[in-house]
Amino acid sequence: METVGAIVASGVAGLLGFMAGGRWAPTAFLGALLFGVPFGIVAAGLYFISALFIAQAWPELIDARSVGLHVMALVIVGAMCSGIGIVFGYRKSLGARLF
Repeated sequence: METVGAIVASGVAGLLGFMAGGRWAPTAFLGALLFGVPFGIVAAGLYFISALFIAQAWPELIDARSVGLHVMALVIVGAMCSGIGIVFGYRKSLGARLF
């Protein structure tokens, strides 16, 4: 359950990056640097808050150690997914193809 939530949070970070890359990124590389890490941290924070809510509502459903490990990994993976989303969003805003 923790892994599925972390994967969904990584997808949310990528989607946020795609939307930000099309609107605010000055260049693809600079946008990935400026927005990648903050969006990764936001995704990890949302994941942690939702896991905390689930742990309070339904005790014994999730493992605290696993949530902590997933949050640490999500800070890194979320930033990478967001950076990739920013590059694709920037390319899409220029009218270029995604690949």
